[in-house]
Amino acid sequence: MDMMSAVKLHRRWMIGLLLGGLSTGCTTGQSQGDDAQRLIEQGQFEEGLERYRDLANRDPMAYGLRYIQLRDSVLRDLLQQAKTARDNRRWDEAARLYRKVLNIEPRQEIAVRALQALPSEQVVTDKLDKVRESLARGDSGGAKRQLQALLHDHPTQRDALQQQDVIQRQEQLMASDSNLLNPRLQEEITLELSDISLQDLLRLLSQTSGVNFVLDKDVPTDLRTTIYTRKTTVLSALDLILNMNQLARKPLSDTAFLIYPDKEDKRNRYEELTVRTFYLRSADPIKIQDMIKVLASPRTVYVDDAQRILVVRDRPSVIAAVERLVELYDVPESEVVLEVEIMEVNTDGKSNLGVQYPDTLSVGLQGSGEKPGSISFKDLGHVNSSNFQLYYPDPLAILNFKQTGGDARMLANPRIRVSSRQKAKILIGDKVPVITTTVNQTSSASMESVSYLDVGLKLEVIPEIHFNDDVSITIDLEVSNIAKEIRSANGLLAYQIGTRNATTVLRLRDGEKQVLAGLLKDEAQQASSEIPGLGWIPGIGRLFSNKSKTNTRSEIVLQITPHIVRPGQMPATTTVGFDSGTSERASTHPQRLTPKGQYSSSTLDERTQ
Repeated sequence: MDMMSAVKLHRRWMIGLLLGGLSTGCTTGQSQGDDAQRLIEQGQFEEGLERYRDLANRDPMAYGLRYIQLRDSVLRDLLQQAKTARDNRRWDEAARLYRKVLNIEPRQEIAVRALQALPSEQVVTDKLDKVRESLARGDSGGAKRQLQALLHDHPTQRDALQQQDVIQRQEQLMASDSNLLNPRLQEEITLELSDISLQDLLRLLSQTSGVNFVLDKDVPTDLRTTIYTRKTTVLSALDLILNMNQLARKPLSDTAFLIYPDKEDKRNRYEELTVRTFYLRSADPIKIQDMIKVLASPRTVYVDDAQRILVVRDRPSVIAAVERLVELYDVPESEVVLEVEIMEVNTDGKSNLGVQYPDTLSVGLQGSGEKPGSISFKDLGHVNSSNFQLYYPDPLAILNFKQTGGDARMLANPRIRVSSRQKAKILIGDKVPVITTTVNQTSSASMESVSYLDVGLKLEVIPEIHFNDDVSITIDLEVSNIAKEIRSANGLLAYQIGTRNATTVLRLRDGEKQVLAGLLKDEAQQASSEIPGLGWIPGIGRLFSNKSKTNTRSEIVLQITPHIVRPGQMPATTTVGFDSGTSERASTHPQRLTPKGQYSSSTLDERTQ
């Protein structure tokens, strides 16, 4: 083997070793990333994220953002699993999951607070179970004492406060509805009465149920009625009789009712009103107010828009209907994280081929002083060929063999969290100042003002989250750049802005990716220089000409992926549809006999007979 062959062999070996090392370095990072991803999928979160953290420390550009995304995703999943374990009272499992979170992110506030609260939460849950057991046995006094002791130790415990509110509302209901105070009103009764006076009928019901009736002085004494009903309750029969005769009742005690005409002045005198305050979570108080005024027509409504408080005053039956409406309407807004990847891919191609000759040749006149461009009158009389000088650029010709290409990519990968039906804006670019001069017509004084144009990449999205985990997204994408600077006659600088826009509405599943592409911009420039006449000769004309071409292609690619972080809550079936009373009076308790009751009735006024 000669020396030249050995040198070539050594050079090839070194190049192969270098390329192999570069390839190994690239594939090693990719392999380690795949291993870390596999560990995370297998549930080994700490080890997998630790490997990704090492990769991110070594190469932040390639792995830094991916590590943050994986870490946030793992933390969300662990926190959700821990919350589910707490809700199902699996305390040990919840503590273990919160510790996993803290191993990954030691300062995670939710996990720190939850882990500190777990022991007391377990004690509170056990005591609340005993309170509910006492309520189930009918021992409301014992339940109240247990609850008071619990709130003494934990005055801000949410579940205990909610249970106290339930007990207090039950007591208010017991105090306002004699139906729950006198069990004899729920006894079955059969009535087969024809043309009986109202007073005799009430006397019969009083003897049957032991309930006394006090009649207002304006109750007609000559009302008569006919009723046939079997196996219905005393209270159902009483309400039916009073409703047919346009009368109303008010409980005075567990054994007495006041009967009065169902007229506006009597209702204002006898009906007791309830005040209910609603602390709204998400709904607009003004819109809630408009809704309940239309559907429930409460007597008095007050709204504090700043504190999102709604106060309603009316009869308990109307308040119950308003509660159902507020529960239906006041649901928390769902939220979504939009993972957006925006790429601008630029492809440039340039070619410069041919022979480039001088653009100009010049001839000058020179005297005996050998100073170019000057001659004396004496020399002018003896001008010959030696006085003429030919000037040309150096070199005389340039042979161009150049062709270049480029592929550049600019990548933006923002993640933004936004509520349903709210607008989110992303701007990546510059604010270009534009100076405007205004001249005062009176004083001729001029004043300059500065405004700014947004130039770059601007994205506006409006997501709407549906109950089936679909996300509708309205997308408005604009990519702009300064195409040209224009200076006016007054010296002011303006800009010609080149823009590319895309507006669309799409609907995706949770976690589904969608790529939008095709926003293209093509530019082609061609220039040629040639020797007149010679450059036009077919075939050999390329020897006397030079041609350059520039092709630029730019494409915008948008990839968007929605991740629902707070799904919408579908209201309960009992809230979506419920009885709301009659056109005259709102109520959630329709007038019914017992399911087996059968009746027919008629009312006669003796004055018409």
